[in-house]
Amino acid sequence: MAEPTLAAPYGVLVLHGLTSSLASVTPVADRLAHHAIPTAVPWLRGHGTRPEDLQGVTWHDWYADAAAALDDLLGQCAEAAVVGLSMGGLVALHLALARPERLRAVVAIAPALRQAHPLAPLVPFVAPFRRYLSVPARGYSAATRARLAQGYTRLPTAAFLSLVAYARWLEPRLPQVRVPTLVVHSRADRVIHPASATRIYARLGCAEKALRWFERSGHEMLVDCEADAVLDAVEEFVLAHRPADASSQVAAGPVSGP
Repeated sequence: MAEPTLAAPYGVLVLHGLTSSLASVTPVADRLAHHAIPTAVPWLRGHGTRPEDLQGVTWHDWYADAAAALDDLLGQCAEAAVVGLSMGGLVALHLALARPERLRAVVAIAPALRQAHPLAPLVPFVAPFRRYLSVPARGYSAATRARLAQGYTRLPTAAFLSLVAYARWLEPRLPQVRVPTLVVHSRADRVIHPASATRIYARLGCAEKALRWFERSGHEMLVDCEADAVLDAVEEFVLAHRPADASSQVAAGPVSGP
């Protein structure tokens, strides 16, 4: 029996962060639409509704949702790249570790390896007494931009601790990542410590890797003050790793999403 014909040779999975919204990452899909590259921009478990829906959700669920979205994308595209912001950056690296066969590139933007808030180490001690944590408006370079945020303003303490556990699980496994990887971070990030980028870059086992710094952006790098330059970097890396026959793609736009 003949193999089914795939709609496109190359697609891109785009993943949001913890408590975030699709609006924080859809600019990547918008950019790639100009190159007729299909994108999948899924909601990860517990997001897109209300903070209470994150209760009982762990990093295993976020990874499972991303892996299912990748399967759907690869049902229509021969190969793919994964772009992830913050928690989505960890998931992107995890996919590169566990599912490298048809992945051509990974972009981890402000990957959530180390929290920047000075009180973050105290969260395990207060967890028995506080079911929810406030999400401070620290993700943007200016307060005027922060007012545009569409994510949750609070999250279950257990979900935050699961993200921390995810980072601890993933970090020692980074030398096993062989997919070409771009790490992007801002030195002004007040949510995820910039040291996250250098630690990830140093540990990656891929022969082809790059670390790109920005100076003024907040954590929401794809929609903040340097968004155009950040998107340029992401777009350049994704396009550089598309297969040779990808230039013949004729259809674009999200293949899955909200």
